[in-house]
Amino acid sequence: MPTTEFLGLPEAPERGPVRTLRVALVCMPWAALDMPSMAISTLAPAASALEEVDAVDTVYANIRWADHVHERTGGAIGSADYGRIVDGYYVATGEWIFSPALYGFEEPVGSAFHTSATGSGADLRAAVEMYRLSSGFVDALAGELAAGGYDLVGMTSTFDQNMPSLALARALKERAPRVVTVMGGANCDDVQGEALHRNFPFLDYVVRGEGELVFPALLRLLARTEPGAAPAAARLGAVPGLCWRDAGGRARANRQPAGLPIDAVPEADLSGYFATFRGARAVADVEPKIQLEGGRGCWWGEKHHCTFCGLNGSLMAFRAKSSDRVLAEIANAVRDHQVLDVVFADNIMDMGYLRDLLPKLAEQPWDLRLFFEIKSNLGMGQLKVLADAGVTQVQPGIESLSTHVLQLMRKGVTGWQNVRLLRDSRTVAVFPGWNFLYGFPGETEADYEQIIEQLPGLWHLTPPEGVYRAVLTRFSPFYNDPGLGLENLGPSGLLQKVYRLPAEEVADIGYVFESRPAGISEEVADRLRAAVDTWRAHHRGRRLVALPEGDTLRIVDERTPTPVQEVLHTPLAVAVFRATLKGRSAAGVTREVTAQGLPGTEDRVTGLLEEWRERRWLFHEDGRYVALPTGLGHE
Repeated sequence: MPTTEFLGLPEAPERGPVRTLRVALVCMPWAALDMPSMAISTLAPAASALEEVDAVDTVYANIRWADHVHERTGGAIGSADYGRIVDGYYVATGEWIFSPALYGFEEPVGSAFHTSATGSGADLRAAVEMYRLSSGFVDALAGELAAGGYDLVGMTSTFDQNMPSLALARALKERAPRVVTVMGGANCDDVQGEALHRNFPFLDYVVRGEGELVFPALLRLLARTEPGAAPAAARLGAVPGLCWRDAGGRARANRQPAGLPIDAVPEADLSGYFATFRGARAVADVEPKIQLEGGRGCWWGEKHHCTFCGLNGSLMAFRAKSSDRVLAEIANAVRDHQVLDVVFADNIMDMGYLRDLLPKLAEQPWDLRLFFEIKSNLGMGQLKVLADAGVTQVQPGIESLSTHVLQLMRKGVTGWQNVRLLRDSRTVAVFPGWNFLYGFPGETEADYEQIIEQLPGLWHLTPPEGVYRAVLTRFSPFYNDPGLGLENLGPSGLLQKVYRLPAEEVADIGYVFESRPAGISEEVADRLRAAVDTWRAHHRGRRLVALPEGDTLRIVDERTPTPVQEVLHTPLAVAVFRATLKGRSAAGVTREVTAQGLPGTEDRVTGLLEEWRERRWLFHEDGRYVALPTGLGHE
């Protein structure tokens, strides 16, 4: 359990509490509807454990907003429309929808944001209706909180939650100036938190860094302060990561602390989410999921930070819970909430879980459906461990099928390894969700043409969900090092049309930035996009499988309307084909089959490999041949 000892503050106060506090923790739109907020799920028990806190309520205003819109539109706008806003957080539509609740209403159609976004192809019809409803929702919620007897209301913000949270904080302060307002979350990291606190005086405090460390210390100080007064500046100045105001009203920002030890993070309390979800009507078509975390940070990013990734912010250091603790938390959550879908919020799975947690999960009498983010170079044996444990979905961070482009990303994998993972995940029935990214300085048209030509051979494998140009984000190496070649042109143009602030202030608040297009042209990107669209259209029902039959191997190809079957009879052909399961060069395959005592010259082996590549039984990239049929394990 987190305590103030992590802050260097005294564990035992010099005098008893002046009062006990009632606290509300609010999750505003646009957090996902189908799972709890990890932020307030761990902050609530951290606060509840303090003797200075009388009660902590978690308010899932995101679900209540979905209900509000559903009711006001007679069901015309539902969870699917909400989800489209969530998926488009780079566009800042979610921020715009709540801007009238902060700045006042203006006619949305024809506004600067609407004109710019629709001009880029965005469909804002549902968003316009939501825009007209946001002020009423915020007013009602603020009135409810003001009447609730709370001493403090905290809001968590990630991606497009800034404007909804700011609007609520302002409305609450207008109704109940005595209520302390606090904001934290990923959007408050580093200079972002300073800028939010500096520009919005109705935010009393902003927490930068991990809230379970800073928030309890703030609560203890407030409990020892008379209502309406501010704690002594010396005490506030001793809380790392806290943004506060001095007696003259000047904004102060304490140095942000390092990450909290993972064992000090309390077990998540998900009860508020499930109580709200099960009472809502707008989410009738949504399957709720348990969200937990095994670790924080990114062990790969500590060594080789992917050039485009800013997700870990200033807290890259990787920390993971023990397998026994994670197992216990899964058991508790599944028992308490009677839900079998478990999503791990970790940006990357601890590789140690393959040795301990996952085998233990495989022994449990549960029919779990688990999700993890993984690295895409896992082999067949490791994927089988995942599948046996109940992992049904992964996000492997594939991003590209070109080794050269992946090197530009610093992904630490190759294109052929990514194809191998797509094949093996299909074999073990684990679904890999991924996107195809482009637009990296140094990439060439040739990097993509060789991939586009081979995509029809992958129609039986899981296609990407979309093709997107890489976006410049805060905390990424591209952002921190202009020498990497992605030119920063300033904060998101659409975000500047939402905030009524100078561009330099929006630049400090924002996560997404405009950049001069790099890498391939949009003409080449359109060809890639068209090839992926064709893949997605032809994927359902397609099959390419290798079936062992004694000493032979039958290839069943059902990727086209005319199925083909062929048997590889000779020991050399079977050995050569099996040698490509892990990905081999022609020379490597030759060495492998000759080591088995088979009479195969490199020319003869290359002839077989090229014949099968032309038939799209093999994928060839970076000098390696990879077998495409599913169904075979790796010996």
